[in-house]
Amino acid sequence: MPPLLLTLSLAGLGCAPEPLLVDPGPQEAVEGEPWRLRLAVGERRDLGVRVRVSGLPPGARWSEEEGQVDFTPDFTQGGPSHLLRFTAWTEDERETVRVVLGVADTIQPPSPILVETESWEGWELHRVQQVTDTFLDAPGFDGRGFDSVVMVPVGEDVPVKLSVRVRLHGLGGDPSENPNPDEILVSPHDPENTCWWGYAEGLPSGEATGANLPYTQRRVLHLLAWVLRTWPQADPERVVIEGRSMGGAGAATLGLLRGRHFAAVRATRGQTVPVNTGVTRSEDLVTIWGSPEQGLPDDSGRSAWETLDLTRALQEDPEARDQWLALQHGKDDSSVHFGAVVRPSPLTGQSFYESLQVERVGHYAVWDEGGHETPDPVLGEAWWDLDWEPESQLHRDRSFPAFTRSSHDRDPGDGSGNGLRPWDAQAGYSGDPTIAGDSGWSGELAGAWNRSLRWQPASVVDTWERWEVALYVEDGDGEPPPDEGYPTTGDRPDGPLPIVVDVTLRRVQAFRLLPGEQVTWSMGAQSGAVDADERGVVTIEGVEIGAEPEVLSVWR
Repeated sequence: MPPLLLTLSLAGLGCAPEPLLVDPGPQEAVEGEPWRLRLAVGERRDLGVRVRVSGLPPGARWSEEEGQVDFTPDFTQGGPSHLLRFTAWTEDERETVRVVLGVADTIQPPSPILVETESWEGWELHRVQQVTDTFLDAPGFDGRGFDSVVMVPVGEDVPVKLSVRVRLHGLGGDPSENPNPDEILVSPHDPENTCWWGYAEGLPSGEATGANLPYTQRRVLHLLAWVLRTWPQADPERVVIEGRSMGGAGAATLGLLRGRHFAAVRATRGQTVPVNTGVTRSEDLVTIWGSPEQGLPDDSGRSAWETLDLTRALQEDPEARDQWLALQHGKDDSSVHFGAVVRPSPLTGQSFYESLQVERVGHYAVWDEGGHETPDPVLGEAWWDLDWEPESQLHRDRSFPAFTRSSHDRDPGDGSGNGLRPWDAQAGYSGDPTIAGDSGWSGELAGAWNRSLRWQPASVVDTWERWEVALYVEDGDGEPPPDEGYPTTGDRPDGPLPIVVDVTLRRVQAFRLLPGEQVTWSMGAQSGAVDADERGVVTIEGVEIGAEPEVLSVWR
């Protein structure tokens, strides 16, 4: 369905009585349907007209170049209204129009049911059941129940507002009952091991047929929306999604494809390009998704194999590019082999690691010679830092700096072999995770991208005129490399300072730019000018960052 098009006009700049903006009155979008509000700006840009907007709902996109807002609300976004504030100005005039945008709640799955509450020391554990309809489940399964867990901290010292962590279990797992302090834990269930995506609507009878719909993904989002409504202390701007193995694949997929709902992603040992997965898991997925050759369409018209190719998502989806991810993989993991992040996608020709760099996406990626459940035989468990959890600093509605191409980045390889091992359809070039140095993958045995790079969240300034953040390198406790070819451990930088890195402005709220618009920047003695790219995104290349915080300032 084409977007519903509404026009908000800029009129008569040559005549003082004419308004810059014409109020179109209240507007309404509908869940699942594209909506557009267009301003007639482009033909008047030579007169110096600029327009900005605030109050957009999550997932809405404003293009000043096109002069329009585009928004397709998903099924969790109906009900609330949003106050959009448009401001247009020239050198001589300034006007603001406020537009109320309602979202019709047209998709209403059954609400989750609170079955039981248990009191723990410092916690309440809530057992929740989701009863499905044909939106949350294939028609042949309609009416069954899925059990989940929600854990909420209680007590006098609990903060007024709590971050939320959605934790996705691995293959054959159960909802977690292991919360983090001062967070609400949301633990859904995927008992059919759908990779937290969904399955063909023709199931459970016979082979996968019909559309291949994201039923599991919908249930997770429906549960999260219910939690945010039920517990007012849950902060919708600080929702993190995480998982390991199948849960890591699900966390990366939900966090990128439904980026509007999440502030950050932590994905451990998860697949990112389904067609590159090991043969055992691939055969399992064919039974519920159909084969890649069948191409059963999802609700976007693509097959699940293409939709869940996260290199494609990074290329095509601005919500995905504005996400921040923490990633960890093992070179001797024979369950989810290292090709998950270093082998090229047949669809895009890029590996997931490569796409993160090319698309300038915020990330912290770590790999070593560990297995699926086995730590690195030399470096041990969690060697790469001490206690830094950057997702705790991120908010869905606040800007942050995305680092790429750091001078301390080590080489993960390109997905080819190093000659030590033959290719295996399940394990790739994985070796024995208990034996040091026997991995068959090219590249260095262990390392990280963007390690030691930090920013101070409280320093972020994001206004129309200026964007700022204080950057520094964490130079703390740690050990030197245990052997030649290995990285340092802990918070010890993996090389001399300063670190030279590219910095991209992500999740910009007010400091939005036209494609090609030039800005000036400075950081200590460093300075320069840079143009926004074709998407209006600014990347400052070659920034030198040391151990002492310095403010990177960018201004029009």
